[in-house]
Amino acid sequence: MAKLLVLSAQDVSQVFTVTDALAAVEDAYVQKARGTATAWPMTYAAFDPGVSDMDIRSGDLAGSGLFGLKLTAWFSQNPERGLPDIFGTTLLADDRTGEPMVLLNASAITGLRTGAASALGIRALARSGISVLGVVGMGHQCPYQVACALAAVPTFDRVLLWDPRSAEPRADRAREVAATAHGLLGQAGADRPFTVEAVADGSAAVAAADAVVTVTPATEPVVLDAWVGPGTHLSAVGADMEGKQELEDALVARARVFVDDRTQSVSSGELEVPVRDGAVAPDAIVAELGEVLAGQVAGRTADDEVTVFDTSGIAVQDLAASKVAYDRAVEAGLGTWVEL
Repeated sequence: MAKLLVLSAQDVSQVFTVTDALAAVEDAYVQKARGTATAWPMTYAAFDPGVSDMDIRSGDLAGSGLFGLKLTAWFSQNPERGLPDIFGTTLLADDRTGEPMVLLNASAITGLRTGAASALGIRALARSGISVLGVVGMGHQCPYQVACALAAVPTFDRVLLWDPRSAEPRADRAREVAATAHGLLGQAGADRPFTVEAVADGSAAVAAADAVVTVTPATEPVVLDAWVGPGTHLSAVGADMEGKQELEDALVARARVFVDDRTQSVSSGELEVPVRDGAVAPDAIVAELGEVLAGQVAGRTADDEVTVFDTSGIAVQDLAASKVAYDRAVEAGLGTWVEL
């Protein structure tokens, strides 16, 4: 009989850190570029459009000897029931035998692996010596984005936060983000001094930033082309299904564009709307980020270029990150073994 390890969110949080996430996601991207990892087509279903839905992202990570899937379910009315609005579960299996290896709480992985993806985009595509990070969106993902970017780019020392949904700067939230980011960095032994400031003027925040992360559920652009100066890098995170868009078409059209998966970016990522609008063609994508990280394609080619990285989230990120958490949990004796 097969034995399956079950890991709770608490188990995962004890063994998986921000630096682990950066290493795992980079490995996943490089494996994909080298042909030893594949992101399979996403399955999506809306139970009640705008109210509840689910998606399944799956793939294989042959370089790590596994395949698997992540199931994410969103039920917006759950808080009224005393439940989280999002449940995520990841399953890994051995690619030699099909034997299930581990079932784990995906929410404990998702925040860090999502932050790691955008941070790797910054590290690979931004100018050297940058110091100011801008984050558009101050929701649940925000502190993970800040912590991962700071871990990936040692020269960052100032963070500007802007919430497009608020007319006033959210100073209390900025303090929460700073505290959480310090905690995440401290867990990995990577904490250092930095400032976090909430601002009310989005255009000024974007203009002042060397690199910008957008992490919103927007269906209309929240960052306009006119706000972005020469040499800026943008990592777009929020567009993960049809109709979502964070960057103005004209901004994408003038940028050097990279993605985590070509097909997914055009079908349900940041490029879906610009391609549909005719602002850009699919071949405007220079490369997948893994190709840059693997040294197969050049990233930034000039200091005054505007670069965009669209990370809509692919299964190989979750698989690589979950494998690290699994290995560490086994070493630490965490989790519950179940005989199937």
